[in-house]
Amino acid sequence: MDKETHSNEKIWDKLAKEGVLCSQPKFNLTPEQAKQYINKNGFYNFDLEGKNVLCLACGGGQQSIGFALLGANVTVVDFSEEQLEKDRLVSQKYGKQIRVVKSDMRDLSFCDDGEFDIVYQPYSINYISSVDAVFDEVARVLKPGGWYDIMLHNPYAHGSWKDGCWGKEWEIEELWEGKGYPIWQPYKDGYPIKTIDSNWNFINPDQKEVRIKSPQEYRHTLSTVLTELISRNLEIISFKEEIGTDYDSKPGTWEHYKSCLPPWFYILARKKNNTNE
Repeated sequence: MDKETHSNEKIWDKLAKEGVLCSQPKFNLTPEQAKQYINKNGFYNFDLEGKNVLCLACGGGQQSIGFALLGANVTVVDFSEEQLEKDRLVSQKYGKQIRVVKSDMRDLSFCDDGEFDIVYQPYSINYISSVDAVFDEVARVLKPGGWYDIMLHNPYAHGSWKDGCWGKEWEIEELWEGKGYPIWQPYKDGYPIKTIDSNWNFINPDQKEVRIKSPQEYRHTLSTVLTELISRNLEIISFKEEIGTDYDSKPGTWEHYKSCLPPWFYILARKKNNTNE
């Protein structure tokens, strides 16, 4: 693990302890709610019962239990022990077996070739400077015909927020310049994103104001992500954007920002059965 990733690991341990939103385990999820949550992009038009699912860099007790409630055989990997503890808690709460592994997202050496039907990766790829090692491992552990469901930051929007907290309107309001939102950081793959405020500021479940140093994020250009997926025999099946729908919302609000500049992309790729397919 490189120095920057080790630093991010320690920061995520702190964030998880303090209860940042993505580290709040889902203790009251029904199977129907799990289906809506896991399949919000409509990527899964098939039964997940018995599927082998790898939740990659995905600790926090949220997506892993969602897949488990739908009958999948779930492995969750994360570099933060505090994040993984949330997955252990939901596993115990629901009586569902979840395989929990502490590892860097670039090291899946504990997995067999072709072990998984689905690799599900929520927002995490932007915490490392290169996608290469992750995509290598994903392509290796996926079965032929298997699915890679990955979320990433819209690279054109990355770095335009005040700090690392998502969707706080006071942050967006400060960025509104009367005619638009500023795009000011280099469009370069692996570029370490800078923020005006170097901390995450949020209210935790105990209604406590928390301020923690932001983990380092990196920009990944769209051309790099798509090219590197395709070069590993992973064909793009679907591409979706997080788009705000309130086009008449007030400038400087989160909804207005999303209606102008989608913050996140979602890609579904499929591993081809052979190189000639």
